[in-house]
Amino acid sequence: MDYTKNQHVLSQWVLRNFRSDDTALSAKEKQRVWCHTVYMTPDKENVLHTQPLPISSVAVSKNCFRLIDAETGLPFDIEDELGVYERLTAGVVNDIIHEHNFSRLRHTLPEDFPVEKLASFAVMQLMLNLHNPQNKNPYKHELLEQFHADIQDHLSEYIYSINQLPQTNPELMEDHFYRKILRVANSVSSEEDKSRALFVLFGLLSILNKPTLYDKINKLRNKIFSGIRTIEVIHTGHDFDSTEHRPAFGIAPNIFCLYNDENRIYLPLSHNFTLCFITGAALCFRPRIEVFSPRPELLKCRHDRSLNFYKVSFDYIDNVMTTIDMYNVGSSSTFYSAYQLSKLNEYLDKQNKDHDYYYTPENPVLWQSAQADKL
Repeated sequence: MDYTKNQHVLSQWVLRNFRSDDTALSAKEKQRVWCHTVYMTPDKENVLHTQPLPISSVAVSKNCFRLIDAETGLPFDIEDELGVYERLTAGVVNDIIHEHNFSRLRHTLPEDFPVEKLASFAVMQLMLNLHNPQNKNPYKHELLEQFHADIQDHLSEYIYSINQLPQTNPELMEDHFYRKILRVANSVSSEEDKSRALFVLFGLLSILNKPTLYDKINKLRNKIFSGIRTIEVIHTGHDFDSTEHRPAFGIAPNIFCLYNDENRIYLPLSHNFTLCFITGAALCFRPRIEVFSPRPELLKCRHDRSLNFYKVSFDYIDNVMTTIDMYNVGSSSTFYSAYQLSKLNEYLDKQNKDHDYYYTPENPVLWQSAQADKL
């Protein structure tokens, strides 16, 4: 199929990492997420609306990258190219949330630089989700216009350069990315539609470390994520398939949570894992990796001495979850999660009935696997 009418601007594989508890063990096509959206009433009061949505219907932008081919007159899109980048990122994320291969986050090889891939993913998904109808950020249209303006204002120059590629760089034409860029440049669609698609395609090329005419994504990534000195891996203490009453991380159209004053960037990867990048004045990329979990003994990497493990309380995880949710509401007014709010209230009731279990240790405590082995 050459054209996808319903473009998922937040990848479905990402949303499945935050699947609702009641569909956790269902087939992929039957999984849902809980969508929480804050609306303001005429009386200026905030009202939270929560509903379960099939993942297939979440973050769908109709005809988002629809273009018309100049030769055939038929519609086409850039779905295949987006799929390449999504599969690449999914491999890194799955290695973290399923295999607990946290030490890989230190790798800096050209073919294996996970932090660079994750940071690029965060920025690209942020851009794509400006097309998300469920993103209630009041400035999203202005941001889109600002990002696309660089290309749209010089579109004829970009099209000229693209049309020269078969002569100047014929080897590039063996790659479907460049063939698609050529097809977009010469489509009979509007300048706005062509600029929108070229912006994404150029960004994908830069993420994949391929030659590109425009490198905005990498520049934004390097500006936002520069100077990473510590990577925190925060685990809720529950397995991926868990449906217990528990704290669970959510994700929003803004994808990551940027706290400049604290030099912290939260990047939720699943309902039971989030990363936190602590930035500073690091001279080179040699980050400490610190793992926080109420149940570190459940982690497959618990014997890895290159990692620093800390046992924390479930209340500690609650606070991280709340920090992320509050940012998401403030940025997008919407977030997606595994839990229904009534279930969260049941979890809080459980906390109150067993205070010591859920609230200790009061502060993070350094933990080693030998401690658990002796028990």
